[in-house]
Amino acid sequence: MKQSIKKKIIIGVSILLGIILIAGIGASYYFGKMVTEGLFYQNKGNDTKKNSLVQLKEWGYDLEQFNAKYSGETFHLEAEDGNTFPVTSFSTNGDKAKDTAILIHGAGGDNIFLSPLAEIYLENGWNVLTFDMRGHGDNEDPLVTFGYLERMDVRAIVDYAEKINSDKQIVVHGQSMGGATAGMYAATEHAAKHVDAVIMDSPVYSMEEMFAGVWQGMEDTEDIPFPYVVACGNFYMKLNYGFTFKDVEITEQQKYNEIKTLVIKSEQDDVCLPEKVTSLYENVAAEDKELVSINAEHIKGMLDQKEEYTAAVMQFLQNN
Repeated sequence: MKQSIKKKIIIGVSILLGIILIAGIGASYYFGKMVTEGLFYQNKGNDTKKNSLVQLKEWGYDLEQFNAKYSGETFHLEAEDGNTFPVTSFSTNGDKAKDTAILIHGAGGDNIFLSPLAEIYLENGWNVLTFDMRGHGDNEDPLVTFGYLERMDVRAIVDYAEKINSDKQIVVHGQSMGGATAGMYAATEHAAKHVDAVIMDSPVYSMEEMFAGVWQGMEDTEDIPFPYVVACGNFYMKLNYGFTFKDVEITEQQKYNEIKTLVIKSEQDDVCLPEKVTSLYENVAAEDKELVSINAEHIKGMLDQKEEYTAAVMQFLQNN
């Protein structure tokens, strides 16, 4: 009789623990889903095309003048995972037999936001390729992964540029989250074989750290341990997307970046902190690397300090 009761108690406790475990896993999965989809689908319902136009207007950039002077040709490419996305090509005097700069915009906008940067390259005789990142503009993939998936789109553009001009320079230049994408791509074997240089302007240095800043600024989150939040996000990400926060540590990835690299640090940057950008630069494995400081707000060096910005970029590239 006693053994029967003991057996029932053990079974009951096991069932209770199982229920608690399942409930805990379910709660972690749900919480991880909230974290991950909040990040990856951050532009859901966000008019990124309008955002670019509004921001450029606020900054006083004459987009109409740029469009009147430079006419882009738009076409579509397909990345290795099947993602199809638009690319816009600019060339001076219709001559495509020149060095090519592949430009990558930041979060929340589209390729139109790159017009001031494209203008710098075009004024200096370069061809320019711009595109909408995933989760932005007309790119078919809605996910924003801070360069993890976006680097496949960059690879497709590099392959295209190489077919057009196999004997010319190919440079990848990204701003903010586009800088993160440039950095993630630079750490790949494909980049080492096919790209001459990479430029990261005020780059995002870590998906987790960027998320931490947003999380800590939200209400009623102080009682939830951040490591638990990250663990839930990792659990959901790995299960549904095959990678985690650790895989998108852009600064850490620079240990695999053997390409000639220029990192531009915005001294008044309150988005991608200057000291963090410096740490990213220090992690770049390439011996041929340079860090330039521009006295401007986040990615505004191309406008507010255009002459200094242009000189830094062009001098870096002329030494290639």
